[in-house]
Amino acid sequence: MAIISVDLLNNSTVTIDSLNANDGDVINITALGSSELIVDGVDVEVGSIAGVQALSAPTFTSTGGANLTIDQGLLNVPALNNFTFNIEDNSHTTLDGSTVTALNGLNSYDVNFSGADAGSFTYDDPDVGIASVVNFNVTGMEAGDQMNLGDGNWQLDDGSILNPLDAFRDGKLHLENGAAGVLQTKVTASIEMTQEEYDEFLEDPSAFLSGQDFTMVCFAAGTRIATPDGECAVEALEIGDMVLTAAGTTVPVKWMGRQTVHKVFTPKERFVPVRVKAGALGNNLPHTDLLVTADHALIIDELAINAGALVNGTTIVFERVEDLPQKVTYYHIETEDHNVVLANGAAAETYVDYIERRGFDNYAEYVDLYGEERTIIEMARPRISSARLLPPSICARLGVQKIA
Repeated sequence: MAIISVDLLNNSTVTIDSLNANDGDVINITALGSSELIVDGVDVEVGSIAGVQALSAPTFTSTGGANLTIDQGLLNVPALNNFTFNIEDNSHTTLDGSTVTALNGLNSYDVNFSGADAGSFTYDDPDVGIASVVNFNVTGMEAGDQMNLGDGNWQLDDGSILNPLDAFRDGKLHLENGAAGVLQTKVTASIEMTQEEYDEFLEDPSAFLSGQDFTMVCFAAGTRIATPDGECAVEALEIGDMVLTAAGTTVPVKWMGRQTVHKVFTPKERFVPVRVKAGALGNNLPHTDLLVTADHALIIDELAINAGALVNGTTIVFERVEDLPQKVTYYHIETEDHNVVLANGAAAETYVDYIERRGFDNYAEYVDLYGEERTIIEMARPRISSARLLPPSICARLGVQKIA
C-alpha cells in the first residue's frame, strides 16, 4: 500500500490510474478547492483531506471500473459549498459515514451516473444516529445502476403527506430510509424521472426497490440452452432439469431466477440487451442471434468477457430501445457452482451473485427452497468488463474498437 499526496486546490484535474497507483493505495489530499479527482480503473480510498478552500465545490469521478471509498467525516467541514460524485460506466463509489458522530458541514451531495455499463453508489450511514438529514440529488440513473443504502432499505418518501403518490414530485422520485426521531439519521434521495416513468414504477415497485435499485442480468426469453435431450428455451427450464456445460458434463439447475425490467430513467443503450448476431464469435457461434444483458459474460479464449465490452457496432450491438416493449423479462440459470453453459451454441456463464437474488421477481421462491442466500464462488477465469481491457487478438478477431 502506498500513500499518494494530491493537491486539488487551484481548479485542477488530477487523474489516479494504473500508471501512478495500485489497488489498495491511499490518497491524501493536501489542499482541496473546486477541482476534480478522477479515479480510473483502480481501487483506492481517500485517507485525509486538508486545506479546504472556502466555498469550494469539488468533484470526485470514478471511471473505468474504479472503486473509490471516502470517509464522510473528511467532508464534514463548513467550508464546502457543494460536492459532486460522478459514477461512469461500471465504476463504484462508497461514501462511508459509519464513524460520523455529528454533521457540522455539508450534508447534501450530487450523484451523477453516466456511461454504457452499470455503476453503483453506496452510502453507509452513521452507526450512531445523529439529528440531521443526509440528502443525495441523483441524475442520469438508468437500469442497472444502483443507489445503495448500506445495510438499510429505501422506501418511498411521501413528503409527510401520507400519500404514496406524492413520492413523485418536482420531476423526481423521492426516497428515504424511514428513520424517525432524534436518535436516527435520516437519509433521502431524489432521482430524476418523468411522470410516465413513475407510473411504470408504481405498477411494480418491488421490481425496482429492494434496498438497492434495479439491475438487469442474464438471458432474454427465447435463448436456447443445451441439455442432454437437445436445446431448450431458457424460460422453459425448471429446477432439477439437467443442462450441458461447455466441458461436456451435465449439471442440474438449482434455481431459475426471473427479473422483469421496465423502460424507466430515460432509457439508453444500457437498458437493452446486447445482440450477438449469428456467427459473430466465429465458427458459426452463436448459431442463432443471442440476446444477453450487457453484464452477462461470454467465455472467449478462457476469459469471461461481459457482453457489453464486445459491442462492435455491426455483428455485436445493443438492441434499439424503441424496438423493445415496455417490459422485458430476463432469466438466469443458477447451478450449484459457477458454470459455463451453451446458449445458442455459445459458451456463457451461469448466475454468479454480483447482485442479490432479492432483485428477482421470484426471490421468495428461493428463500422458501434454500433459506438464506449462499455466495457463489466465481470460476477461475479472468473477467473483462470494459473494451479497453480486451486483448488485442480478440479486438482484431471480433472487430472491437479499443478505447484508450
